[in-house]
Amino acid sequence: MPTPASESDTTRQGRGLRARLQRLDTNALIRLSRYFRPHLRAGLVAVVTMIAASLLSLTLYWMIKSFFQPILHGGTVRALTRVTLIVLGVALARSLAMCGQIYFTNLVGQRLVADLRQQVYAHLMRLSVGFFDSAKTGELMSRLTNDMAALQVMLVNTVIEMLSAPLMIVGGTVALFCLSWRLSLLACLCLPLTVFLIRRAGMRMNWAAAQSLIKLADLSEVMQERLSAIRIINTFGTQDVEIATFRDRNTEAFRARMREARVQTGLLPSVELLAALGLILALWFGGREALAGRVPAESILTFAAMVQQVYSNVRKLGNVVLVLQQVSAAASRLFTLLDEVPAIQDLPDAERLERVEGAVRFDHVHFNYTGGEPVLRDISFDVRPGEVVALVGSSGAGKTTVASLVPRLYDVSAGSILVDGHDVRRVELLSLRSQMGVVPQETTLFSGTIADNILYGRPEATPEEMQEAARKANAAEFIEGMPESYNTLVGERGVKLSGGQRQRIAIARALLRDPRILILDEATSSLDAESESLVQEALEILMENRTTLVIAHRLSTIRKADRILVLQQGRVVEEGAHDELMAREGHYAKLYSIQTGRKSAEELARPPAAAPA
Repeated sequence: MPTPASESDTTRQGRGLRARLQRLDTNALIRLSRYFRPHLRAGLVAVVTMIAASLLSLTLYWMIKSFFQPILHGGTVRALTRVTLIVLGVALARSLAMCGQIYFTNLVGQRLVADLRQQVYAHLMRLSVGFFDSAKTGELMSRLTNDMAALQVMLVNTVIEMLSAPLMIVGGTVALFCLSWRLSLLACLCLPLTVFLIRRAGMRMNWAAAQSLIKLADLSEVMQERLSAIRIINTFGTQDVEIATFRDRNTEAFRARMREARVQTGLLPSVELLAALGLILALWFGGREALAGRVPAESILTFAAMVQQVYSNVRKLGNVVLVLQQVSAAASRLFTLLDEVPAIQDLPDAERLERVEGAVRFDHVHFNYTGGEPVLRDISFDVRPGEVVALVGSSGAGKTTVASLVPRLYDVSAGSILVDGHDVRRVELLSLRSQMGVVPQETTLFSGTIADNILYGRPEATPEEMQEAARKANAAEFIEGMPESYNTLVGERGVKLSGGQRQRIAIARALLRDPRILILDEATSSLDAESESLVQEALEILMENRTTLVIAHRLSTIRKADRILVLQQGRVVEEGAHDELMAREGHYAKLYSIQTGRKSAEELARPPAAAPA
């Protein structure tokens, strides 16, 4: 149960968070504005056409006085026609200016969002694997979709108002004071209260927008996770449970969106009401002045139209303030992602690793994941070029971690890993990883054709090289038996293919890459006997003359390994060939016996335990 002190701390932290979110994140907006720089020419055209459209709009309202003068003061039809044609010409010019304004504003806004989306995606591709160990895929997807979509709509739809509304307000106010300073003061009486309401609503909108984006990210996470596990959900018959879970998250997202709507609902009608009050006051006083003959009637009509225009733009500016809060919240989340620094990067003086022989050395390696317990403790071993070394051990012993350190998916906590005598931390990542191939336990295929997936290993390969790789991987027969052959679509993650077919395509991909160092993560553990035989044959071809690390879960598959490293609690406890390790009757022999159902000679000779009395 929390103490009063801890409750007070939590309350203060919550208030602090809310206070930060209620402030406009000007840094995010400044950073966002830098994305306009590559599009300054189109932006300049947008600004010029916007200024032209705004000035022509003010001109139209000002010309109301000229339009009514011949009507109210006994003018001629010819004079009225001349004024009408002038007004029509101004209206046409304004329409053309608005076309340019809308097109070029959209052009700049869409380009900006496309540039930012590209940068965020490219940054995600360069982040280290460790980042994705803790990040939620659904939330990342939400930032690339929901946050980016919010920016796109807000920027494109409000940039015009953000630029034109202040100009219209200033220009309209100047025109009002030119018509009558006394009427203008009356009309502006409600402006201070309007500004206060806009500022207060803006603070509330920032909080509401941030919460809305968070809830949408939670909703995306649920959708991504559940849809990727749809087979499990159907198998367990938990559709109703998942529907209820989604309903709860969907309701939270709806309520967050409605908080934004309530802020807008409170502000915009209030601004309209204040505008109406200011106009009514001005018209009442102006009407008295007109009746007394001190102000021409056409000036009152022009004044009324101009006041309406000024307050309309005040309302638009209020909406811009709310939208800027939403833009600030979305941009802040995106820039937080862009500020993530990849944990694994090339050193400034990193050297390029040329074609290697394939020697791998672990020299007193220690490793732990961020904030976790040590996973590897003082691991040391050598792998000769072309040698096949199997890593075995119980779950959590560190087998996958050892294999992940070779291509430098993570950096060691202490010690070093060397490839052909080069510390992997001191060579260029791309040149290191280009020497390696991976065949994972759960094969990853991309939606597209079979050819696309095989060529992923080496996109510049010729069709003949691709087909030769498929033949060596025992995949050519089933591929060429399909109606579209290598152009057959595999579906999302290869769902249209069997497990064995996916594995053989993965092996063909690795063969085409022609790596010097190969990492196999028990590539046959989930296959039927026939598929396993074909895959095993393909793997033997793949492993020829290549340094190979095999992460083995089924010990019967690695009896032919040149050497076996037995890991237990992050340490190498045994090392040797299969027969040698079996003869020792140590940890490996025990694991092997358990998996194969065999008992050691010592266990067979041991007398059975006496039955309890």
